[in-house]
Order: sequence, then C-alpha cells, then structure tokens
Amino acid sequence: MPSPKILCVSFDRVVSESRSSSLKEAGYDVTATTNIKEGLGLLKRDRFDAVIVGHRFSAEEKYLLAVGAKEKSNTPLVLVCGATQDSEIPAASRVYALEGNTGLLSALSRLFPAESAARPQAAA
Repeated sequence: MPSPKILCVSFDRVVSESRSSSLKEAGYDVTATTNIKEGLGLLKRDRFDAVIVGHRFSAEEKYLLAVGAKEKSNTPLVLVCGATQDSEIPAASRVYALEGNTGLLSALSRLFPAESAARPQAAA
C-alpha cells in the first residue's frame, strides 16, 4: 500500500525542512513548500491525503488553503498552531490544531490509523 501523500506548507524554510524530515522518517510521502500560492497549485495538480499548514500565514492565506483542500475531495487540513484540544475549531471541520512535530505525527496517525500501525515511530 502506498504511503499517504502529505502537502506541507510552512512559512519558514527551516521549519519546513524539520517537519518534512520528521514526516518522511515516519514513512509519509511529503511534498513541501513555503508559499501558499505554490501550495494551492500543487493541491490543484496532485492528489494529497492531507494538507499541513503552519500558523504563521495570514488567516486569509490559511482560509484559501482550507477551501482548496475541501474542494479537492474534502482533503483534511492539519493546522499547526499550538491550540489545545479545547480550542474553538469545530470537530466536523476536518481541521486539526496541534503543536510541534510530535502532535503532528499523532494527528496523522488518527487520520491514517492502518498505515501508522505499520510505521516506525520517528523522533520528534
């Protein structure tokens, strides 16, 4: 079974590289960018199983990416923002808020439970 394809959009190149490395070590197929417009273009051209976006983009940019993900087969959007589980993000929105690479891997394991059971645990 192929690895889930993840589109990772981070504001900072260093963060992008760290996040991508952690995801790749965990067995995910990762495409990374630091540009929302490029992320939207990638989302239109390719099929992704999830989209990860960092918190440092403007609300409008995150919204555009969320709409693009929803239009593309209701692809889940993972928002890395440091919010707690008690945040006001609606449970049915398929938007996940979390902090750091450990939380990110945890959220992805909930999205792809069968695949994550067979993956080695990567250091965060």
